Amino acid sequence: MIPEKSRITQGQFMFFVIQSQVGVGVLSLPHKMQAIAKGGGWISTLIAGLIVQVIILILWALCRRFPSDTLFSFLPKIVGKLIGNLLGLIYIGYFLFSAGFVLTIFADVIGKWVLLSTPRWALLMLTLLTCMYLVKENLRVIARLFVISSLSILVMLLLSLICYFNMSLDYIFPITEAGWGKIFEAANEGLFPLSGYEVIIVIYPFVEGKSSGKLKAASLGSLVITLFYAFEVFTSLVIFSPSVMPAISEPLLYMLKGFSFQLIQRIDLIFLSLWVFVVSTAIVSWIYMATTGLGRLFHRGEHKKAVPYAVLLVFILAMIAQDPSITALFDRMFKIFHYTLVMGLPLILLILSYLIRTRRVKSG
Repeated sequence: MIPEKSRITQGQFMFFVIQSQVGVGVLSLPHKMQAIAKGGGWISTLIAGLIVQVIILILWALCRRFPSDTLFSFLPKIVGKLIGNLLGLIYIGYFLFSAGFVLTIFADVIGKWVLLSTPRWALLMLTLLTCMYLVKENLRVIARLFVISSLSILVMLLLSLICYFNMSLDYIFPITEAGWGKIFEAANEGLFPLSGYEVIIVIYPFVEGKSSGKLKAASLGSLVITLFYAFEVFTSLVIFSPSVMPAISEPLLYMLKGFSFQLIQRIDLIFLSLWVFVVSTAIVSWIYMATTGLGRLFHRGEHKKAVPYAVLLVFILAMIAQDPSITALFDRMFKIFHYTLVMGLPLILLILSYLIRTRRVKSG
C-alpha cells in the first residue's frame, strides 16, 4: 500500500521526468551531434527523442501490468524471488553508477569553468550533502521541488535566445551534408543524454490517476526535454561555424561567454548556475531510485536508511573517475547498461509477464 504522503499528481510526475532527464548532456550534446551529423544534428536529437518515446511506451506497458508495484517488487513476480532480487540489485547498481557518472561530468565542468582551485573531493561532498538532504524526504516533497526547479530550464532557454544576434543559418546547410546514415548514427548517440526517463519504473505506482494519464505525463515530460535539447543543438549549430565546432566541447557556455551587459558581465556563469541546479535534481532522482530498491530489499521499505551509504558509493565512483580515460570507460559502461537494462530487459520482462498470465489462465 502506497502511503498518502508519498503520492504525487500526474503533473508532478511530468516534472519529475523532466528533471530526471535534463542534466549534464545538454552542454556537450551539440558538440557530439555536429561531429557525426554536421548541420543535421538537431534532427538527430529529435529522432533520439522519438526513440525514447517508444521506450517509454514499453516501460509504461510493463508498469501497467503491476500498477501497485515498483520495479523491485514486480521483478520477483515475473522471474521468481531469487532471480528477481538479483536483477533488482543489478538495477540498483545501474542507478548508483548513473548518479556517479553524472556527478563525474558535473565535477569536471564546474572544476573547469568556475571552481578551478577547489579540491574535487570538496566539490563532490558539498553537492552530495545537498542531494542527500533532499533524497531522504518522501516522494511528494521531492516532486514539489522538481516542479519549482523546472523554471530554471525556461530561464536557460531565454538566455540562449540572446545568442541569436550572431546567428548564421548558412552554418547548417546543407542539412543532410553528412547523409541520413550519419544522422541516425548521431540519434543513437543522443539517446544517452536523454536518459533518466527510466524513473517511470520506480515511481509509477506512486502517481495518482489512470494509467493513460500517467503515460501522457511521462511522454509530455520527455517531449519537453527533447525539444529543449534540439533547440540548444540547433542554436549552437547556427552560432558556431562547422570549422570551429570540433574544437569546442561545451558550445553553449562558449557562446554565452561572448555576451555581456552593463550590469551582467558573465552570462555564461548565470547559465551554469542554473545548470548546476537542474543537474543536482537529476542526481537526486538517480539516488532516489537506488535507495528505493535498497530500502525494499534491506530496510523494510524505508529508503531513508539506505541514503548514507548510497551517497558514499556515488562519492567513491566520482572520485575514481578523475582521469579522462576512466571517464571514457564509464561512458562506455553507461551505454552498455542503458541498452541492456532500459531498452532490452524491460521488453523481455513485458513479454514474460504476458506468457506467465497466459499459462496461469490455461492451468486455472
